[in-house]
Amino acid sequence: MKIKNINGTSQTTCACGSWLKHWEKFSGQSVPKYCPVITNHPGCTKKDLAGAHVRKYASSDEKWYIYPLCSAHNQSTGVLEVSDSYKLVSANKKETCEK
Repeated sequence: MKIKNINGTSQTTCACGSWLKHWEKFSGQSVPKYCPVITNHPGCTKKDLAGAHVRKYASSDEKWYIYPLCSAHNQSTGVLEVSDSYKLVSANKKETCEK
């Protein structure tokens, strides 16, 4: 799956305590041990994960999502290929933690 960061969202907060906790709660998955970006074999090995605001790349879907990324990839302005093993979670609080 390919995603792209939505930069300038670091001041956005939610009631979950952090966007990574938000992702974990609404994905039903555990936070990965390593950043799930597939850069090359074996992939990113960084462990400093955060809940990044992203969009699907090359998609008509303009919704904002949360996806776990390391701090370096969370600052990326390029297209990232990430593992399909982890779900995108809506960043729309009205659909999730403020429901």
